[in-house]
Amino acid sequence: MKNEIRKEILEKRKNLDEGFWIEKSVYIQRRLIKEDFYQSAPSILIYYHFDREVMTDIILSDALTKGKAVCIPFNDWKTETFIPSQIFSEKDIDITKRIPQPFEKKPFPSDLIKLAIIPGVVFDIYGNRIGMGRGFFDKFLKTSGNILKVSLAFDFQVVEERLPVDKWDQKVDIIITETRIIRTGE
Repeated sequence: MKNEIRKEILEKRKNLDEGFWIEKSVYIQRRLIKEDFYQSAPSILIYYHFDREVMTDIILSDALTKGKAVCIPFNDWKTETFIPSQIFSEKDIDITKRIPQPFEKKPFPSDLIKLAIIPGVVFDIYGNRIGMGRGFFDKFLKTSGNILKVSLAFDFQVVEERLPVDKWDQKVDIIITETRIIRTGE
């Protein structure tokens, strides 16, 4: 069931009109930047977008300009985990990789990260998410303590009915789309 849902939404995302993708990504990022939880977070973990995910370039630039500690996942493909790696400039990100990541691993303590921008393919209004299927973020979030977990999504990526989840799946606290901000606490 998860694979079918993932495949359907990935196909929709892949076929997004470029103008729509850029316009809505800019709007969603600006919505996040206005939020108090973002403004007050001294440190963030954030993905660098690929494959028509909601873009994160404006957030990255803003966070770096404001002097926040900014971390990008440095992936370990053997263990299917990642290490939050601090960057100091957008030039520290290797965007030539299938999944962009820092050129160098510069570990940042997980317990100091206050806000995590979590990617996903599809979400429900209760905070459940289906990602790409390898569990990198679920593994990290399970051991990361008290981090505010926020996802950026286009409206079509958020469904009203509960998604099928497994016991290891980690929920997000807030989902920001082009039309709404969903606080998922039940």
